[in-house]
Amino acid sequence: MATLTRKKSTKKKSNIVKIKNDLIEAFIKQNNLTALKILFYIAYDCATVPKSHIIKIKMDLKQVCEYCNVNTKTLIRNLEKMQKTSISWNDEKSKSFVSVLPKCEIVYGGNVEITIFKEVIEMIVDVKNKYTMINAEQLMLMKSKHSARMLLLLEMINGFDEHIPKLKRYELDEINHLFGTNYKRMGQFEQEVLKKSKEDLDLNSKISFVYDINYDKDIHSVGRAKAVGVTIYLIDNKPQPKLF
Repeated sequence: MATLTRKKSTKKKSNIVKIKNDLIEAFIKQNNLTALKILFYIAYDCATVPKSHIIKIKMDLKQVCEYCNVNTKTLIRNLEKMQKTSISWNDEKSKSFVSVLPKCEIVYGGNVEITIFKEVIEMIVDVKNKYTMINAEQLMLMKSKHSARMLLLLEMINGFDEHIPKLKRYELDEINHLFGTNYKRMGQFEQEVLKKSKEDLDLNSKISFVYDINYDKDIHSVGRAKAVGVTIYLIDNKPQPKLF
């Protein structure tokens, strides 16, 4: 078993990290943003994957709480949720799945010690397959899973080649699947996801979005055209300073 100890440090680290999309989506679907923040925290010090199959990571409890902007009680609750999250993957011969966090020990006023499998560490530092490059500092400020997922979507759009417009069109069923929702009408999705996540991003993120609702252009339809999807446009944003 390999042991990694993350020491206390006042040195400012880059907020840009890469984590495999599958792992990010698993935690967003579980509505566990704190767990996702913990993954980013781990990713800072895992430039290489230890050879050992099982890795034990020791972290300063106070520093983890400060980074994730939560108290000890909330951190512990979310670490417990991480134990209920599993990741699966397939190859030509088999299907595998693993618990994200098999073991965790909290020493009050001291350290957080987690035991994690090598396969999960590999997903955290994965740069060979599909991954999202994201500013972790911005993610820390998101208030909901929809805002976090939208931020990830915008970062993906931002990574398009220069000759490709910074926009993405989705049909209602596609955008429902992406956000883990099941709204029957585009208007519901707009109210519950688009407007609320835009408000969050406008306040807290350096990138945000505007959108157009797409309507059915069937010339044979009678009455008001049906909203069938949305086009999301990436925009630069200046977060609004808080007035209190």
